[in-house]
Amino acid sequence: MFITSAMAQVANQPEAQEAVNSFSGMRTFIQLALIFIIFYLFLIRPQQKRVKEHEKILNAIEKGTQVVFGGIIGKVVQILNEQELLVEISTGVQIKVLRSHVSQVIREMEVTDKSKKQQLEKE
Repeated sequence: MFITSAMAQVANQPEAQEAVNSFSGMRTFIQLALIFIIFYLFLIRPQQKRVKEHEKILNAIEKGTQVVFGGIIGKVVQILNEQELLVEISTGVQIKVLRSHVSQVIREMEVTDKSKKQQLEKE
């Protein structure tokens, strides 16, 4: 009710109309900037941190490390080159795996801690 009468008054004044249009453009720019900042803080930045951490873990793989790839747990027998690993998934069964396809590295302490917990639960 009041807004329509105010808009009608503004429509009659060209200087006021220009001021409203310039403010509208600035407001749109500020909204877009805020949306980009929110996307960066909540989506882009955390994903970049995860990728860097995963690359760090992949570069730390060495002989004897237990790894998980495609749901299969194996032990690294040999590092063939920067991109390929030779992984033993069972006694006498070795396969080549791309380093980039390793989803998780299992540390020896985690394995021994879990086995100790299982032994304590059995007793």
